[in-house]
Amino acid sequence: MNIQSLENFKRELNQIKEYLKHLEYVNKVTAYSIPEGDNEKISELQISKLLNTLKDHDRSFRTDKRIFEYKASIISLYGLLEKYVEIWIKEYLDSLSKVVPEYNQVDKRIRDNHFELSLKLINTITTRESAKYQHLTKEEVLNKLNECIVNPSNYQINTEAFVLLSGNLKHDKIVELFKYLNLDLNNELLSNDELNNEIGLDKNTISQTNKDDLYNKINDLVERRNQIAHGSEVLNILGISALEPYIQFLEKYCQAIFKILVEQIIKQESIHTFQKIENVIKVYDSKILVFEINNYTIKVGDVLIIETQENRFYKKPILTIQLDRKDYQELSITEKTNIGISVEPKIKDNQTFYIVKK
Repeated sequence: MNIQSLENFKRELNQIKEYLKHLEYVNKVTAYSIPEGDNEKISELQISKLLNTLKDHDRSFRTDKRIFEYKASIISLYGLLEKYVEIWIKEYLDSLSKVVPEYNQVDKRIRDNHFELSLKLINTITTRESAKYQHLTKEEVLNKLNECIVNPSNYQINTEAFVLLSGNLKHDKIVELFKYLNLDLNNELLSNDELNNEIGLDKNTISQTNKDDLYNKINDLVERRNQIAHGSEVLNILGISALEPYIQFLEKYCQAIFKILVEQIIKQESIHTFQKIENVIKVYDSKILVFEINNYTIKVGDVLIIETQENRFYKKPILTIQLDRKDYQELSITEKTNIGISVEPKIKDNQTFYIVKK
């Protein structure tokens, strides 16, 4: 997964925020009147005339302007949702092919879906004229499928196939896309505290609540976008202040999706490119891990993977290494030795730890 794509999402969302803020400032200016009176300075008179002209224009154009601003905001917000859900699913599959060494080690459900969805992608390329897939040919798609079979250690996944049906991305449609990855999105979202806080319910209540109610802002955003795209009459316009909760929810929702996919890649790394620390001695102060190590070179900056009791995965860089109360930047161990490393808090005794294979 590419952290830059998350930063791009935040940047584009912030552009919409700043645009709405700009509109708010303009609205305040047009609401303020400077009487021409006996202004002594010509510049003040000109400013007064300009502001009053702007105010007059705003008065005549206000309703149409609000409708246009509303449409632009809704379409832009939905565009971010669709764009980055697609980007992140494709990035996830690309990352998977780099972490999992053999195609036959990829989750069976993903492999089965890869075949079926690739055939649908070929059919789409062959029978439809779509700018979205002009960069693909059916031969390329078939070749990737063939390589998965004949050269499984150097495979590539047809990532476009997994977002083939990504239009009208209401929450249940995004859940459907995640099922192709053998991920239960509804269950995974339960672990995201920031999103749960935004919803305003505890985990137990959330798990028992209808998902259309939990993610109604996402669904409503899609409905509003569809009304605009299909030329329906706009009856319920959201003003700037009413749009802010949608923006905030979209931000938490999309960041939660990105985090879920990153965590799944870390889980695969723990299986394929890291090795489990078999003999953990003790965890001190929620940040110092003491464990037995042998035939290994470890250095500050190496990464530790932590698996929680709830089977959540995350990474922490190693900050310090200590042996016999002496600090090391790098340490080579040739026989069974107990060492201590520190990471940022918090880690616990009941967790499982992994270090990179060397």
